[in-house]
Amino acid sequence: MKPLQQNKSMGSPLNWLDELNRKIKSTKCRIHQKASSFTDGLAKATTLLKTAIDDKTTVFWVGNGGSSAICSHLAQDVLNKLEIKSLYFGDTSLMTCMANDFGYKEVYARPLKSFVKKNDILIAISSSGNSDNILSSVKLAKDKGLNIISLSGMKEDNKLFNSSCDVSFFVPSNLYGIVETSHEAILHGVIEALWLQKTSKTKKIH
Repeated sequence: MKPLQQNKSMGSPLNWLDELNRKIKSTKCRIHQKASSFTDGLAKATTLLKTAIDDKTTVFWVGNGGSSAICSHLAQDVLNKLEIKSLYFGDTSLMTCMANDFGYKEVYARPLKSFVKKNDILIAISSSGNSDNILSSVKLAKDKGLNIISLSGMKEDNKLFNSSCDVSFFVPSNLYGIVETSHEAILHGVIEALWLQKTSKTKKIH
């Protein structure tokens, strides 16, 4: 059997990873809708989560498809590593009930309405930045006085990146794998940096 030949026109796994690195580092950011550096955006997101630790507020997550998987995964990391109350409404029975009774646009906004309180955090993830159910959740969060962290990609004029959020990240790529992995890496960076700070302080105490 002949060895599998890499299709050079499609790139290689290493080229893909190099592109991923470039796109993460070229992520665009806005703080309260004003252009900001990626470094400042990361610092803002970190401050929001640190405030959630101090004030004992809750982090809520919304996303579809691959973004839903990111929400499910990192909601547990925030709870486990940072000891912040963290909720993702991804239960199948809940989601299908909301979608059936109120339409998919309200699949997250409807349960969020019953749980959120002022100064909680909403982390909204959408690769396209144009998913109606994510945008309706952001609107609800804004109306309820939540702090909002959004992550999007594809086109810079997408609705999520141009919504009124405390901090917004935009990954300039039209490849879903690059966008989704970048979103997860950005959030992992914020969460694990805080966790390392926390564990470092604990070691010093002991």
